[in-house]
Amino acid sequence: MADFWDNEELVGKIEKNNREEIHIKKVEKKGKKYIDIRVFWFEGESGEFRPSQKGVTVALESFAQFRELIDSIEVE
Repeated sequence: MADFWDNEELVGKIEKNNREEIHIKKVEKKGKKYIDIRVFWFEGESGEFRPSQKGVTVALESFAQFRELIDSIEVE
């Protein structure tokens, strides 16, 4: 997705399974900042992870509210 975003910074990765990872990035497009949380899949021919359409992009000004909602989920 480096071609789509004007700027991106990888914050971290979470292994979903042996063929998929969740990438969390700070990204920017036309001066607007976002947090992008996206599933990447392993493409065997290139040996690289590629972005999928599965994900969510949250505007930075809404991220605090997004985080509060995530933090409110009780994990047993």
